Amino acid sequence: MTISPDRIPERTSTPARFNGLPMPKQASLLFEEDLRPRVIREHRGRWPFPIPNGWFIVAMSEDLPVEGVEPIYAFGKELVLFRDAFGAPRVLDAHCPHLGAHLGVGGQVDGSCLRCPFHGWAFNGESGRCEDVPYDESKKMPTRARIGTYPTIERNGAIWAWHHLEGGAPFYDVPEVFEFSSPDWSAPVMREFTIRTCAQEMAENNVDLAHFKFVHGFAAEPEENFVVDGAYKRAERNDGSFTREGFGLGLGVLRVRDFVTWISSTTPIDRDTVHVRWIFTAPAKNGPEGLENAVHRFCEGISQDIPIWENKIYQDRPVLRGMEGDIIQHRRWSEQFYSGWPVDEVPAQGGPA
Repeated sequence: MTISPDRIPERTSTPARFNGLPMPKQASLLFEEDLRPRVIREHRGRWPFPIPNGWFIVAMSEDLPVEGVEPIYAFGKELVLFRDAFGAPRVLDAHCPHLGAHLGVGGQVDGSCLRCPFHGWAFNGESGRCEDVPYDESKKMPTRARIGTYPTIERNGAIWAWHHLEGGAPFYDVPEVFEFSSPDWSAPVMREFTIRTCAQEMAENNVDLAHFKFVHGFAAEPEENFVVDGAYKRAERNDGSFTREGFGLGLGVLRVRDFVTWISSTTPIDRDTVHVRWIFTAPAKNGPEGLENAVHRFCEGISQDIPIWENKIYQDRPVLRGMEGDIIQHRRWSEQFYSGWPVDEVPAQGGPA
């Protein structure tokens, strides 16, 4: 995986004027948050639903060597990511159940386990059970001598962790994107940034066809065919030039024919903020300029959405026009990825006006 040296573009000292219809394009908004217009006084608590269940990127493969240990914060929790001595990535809750030390600050890999830096207790990265207390001759471990674990896989050059509020097992998979391993496609590059929003709000943009004209300046609303099957959804332009596949909330694979393929992972940092990672590849025949052009184009595009997302609120009873029914359908589809939501049937209801 290559992280392009221009991942953070040259600084723009003055924010763009945010006169909309359409919104201005300013790719630097992705990487320089102080340039973003943030007019709401409190961005916390704008979304009524919990962090969704699903697969989310927590690191890139190349950033975690064998026996590497990294503290991370995701899903509203302190976590620790490590690669065991056999090469498998693992994610655990960060704090030792013994006396509360953070395993990501001085913890050491020992085979398939991570040892706590405070007293050396060793926790298995897959099961979370304590397998050794080095200063105690008794081999009997208390039932509570275990730590929370997160199913983890490595795919498409990234490390993915499964989050489920109730500890449920994965109910969909992370797809293999063939272009990333094909000699006919370029070495992937990544862009990453944070946004004050949530995964459902970002995904809702895809079915809000009218916004393409007023936010992005499209001459007409795109015409698309939709397929929904459980946790999977697919949208395709009528001419086949653009395809977007969704796997749960926060994982998308997008393809523009003969131009670019990319993975989008929207990892919840907490209920109010997400860490977005976009991993791009382009046909090798297009050359390095073709890939950079594609990356810049889509970074500019999302820069138009960011000021909207960071200052809007969630309307649980939106006033919609008749042609906007896909928004309600998207919200109902999204409910399957939440534990304990909706509390009742009032949210996600709306109607045309």
